[in-house]
This record gives sequence, C-alpha cells and structure tokens, in this order.
Amino acid sequence: MAASDSNRERMPRKPRQHSRPRLIRRVLLLQVKLFADGLRDFVMMPLSLAAAALGILSSRNEPEVYLDRLMHFGRESDRWINLFDHYDPDDPRRPVSLDRLAEELEATVLRDYENGGLSARGAEHLRDLVGRLRRGRGEAT
Repeated sequence: MAASDSNRERMPRKPRQHSRPRLIRRVLLLQVKLFADGLRDFVMMPLSLAAAALGILSSRNEPEVYLDRLMHFGRESDRWINLFDHYDPDDPRRPVSLDRLAEELEATVLRDYENGGLSARGAEHLRDLVGRLRRGRGEAT
C-alpha cells in the first residue's frame, strides 16, 4: 500500500446525520458489498492455484508473475468494493467504486420518483396494497 493511500484512509470523515433510513441504506449496501467480496474471494481461490501452476509450468525466470497480477487485481477489487468504508468514496481521485454506483442508482431512482416515473407509480401501488391489507385485517377483526 502506498503512503498516499494510507494517508487518505486516515483522513477524518465529514460528520453524518443518523437516521433510520440511513441505517437501512447502509445495511443494504453492506449486504451487497459482502456478497461482492465473497464472490470475489470464491473466484480468486481457484484462480490463485491456476496462477501458481501456470507460473511453475511456463516461466522459469518469473514464476510468480501470474500470482502477482492476481494479487494486484485483488487489491484493486478491494478498493472498488470498499467493504468496511476503509477508503474515502468522496475522494475525486478514486475511480468508480461500488459506493459511487450505489449513490448513482439511488439518485436515479429518486429522480424518477420525483418526476412521477415508474418508481412513483410503484410506490403508489405499494401504498394502495398496504391500505387494502390494513382495511382487510381491520374488517376481519
């Protein structure tokens, strides 16, 4: 890890407001990140064995070259996943990350909702369904 990476990791974060919707968003994003991290690890297990075998069989001078490439990919994907918010997702020098993709998706859905698009119609249908279920339960009691 480069010195600049470790300095960015230790930078103080902006104070955040605490709320239930924010908690739910963070938990959902953590689940996505845990899945991505697990999938990456699952794929890298056999790839590491293949990289070692390929290095042993094909390169006398640099047998670790394929494993080194795989390790580089692992570090880059770790930064992309940013599982435990170790890296600052607001750093403009960072490439696209899972955090940024989630923010863009959220912004798109909110914009669609505000414009009365599919998200707004879906929310309206959900409110109607909840209302009917509540009325139905009240009538049965």
